[in-house]
Amino acid sequence: MAMTRAFFYCGLSSALAMLAPAAAEATRDEDARVEWLLRIDEARERYDAFATRVVADRERAVETRDARQDARLDDPTLRKGDIIVTQTGLLMFEGSDKIAPDISDFAPIGEARARRSEHSATLLGILRARPAR
Repeated sequence: MAMTRAFFYCGLSSALAMLAPAAAEATRDEDARVEWLLRIDEARERYDAFATRVVADRERAVETRDARQDARLDDPTLRKGDIIVTQTGLLMFEGSDKIAPDISDFAPIGEARARRSEHSATLLGILRARPAR
């Protein structure tokens, strides 16, 4: 019986010794997961602060600017190369880092520039059209 008990304790201690690395691995995995979740929360907080600042900057820019004659200049989806039609003619957006672009961010499109465009027929048609009276 003493021999059986000795074998049992030897087997039990061997099993526990084999489980210890697995438990340590599980602890490391849990620590890594907690650290990852903390990084996600920090990134979310940085993004929320950025988004709040952008919205506040946009609202401040809109409030401090005179009312525009042409609201199309306030389009937040404008991309470099976009063309808008105004009462004075065609304007191409040259790009801007500003929250709200102004007229200096646009270049007029005359007939010479329209001819060089891949959409020359359409642009020339718009330039030559007479306003309805």
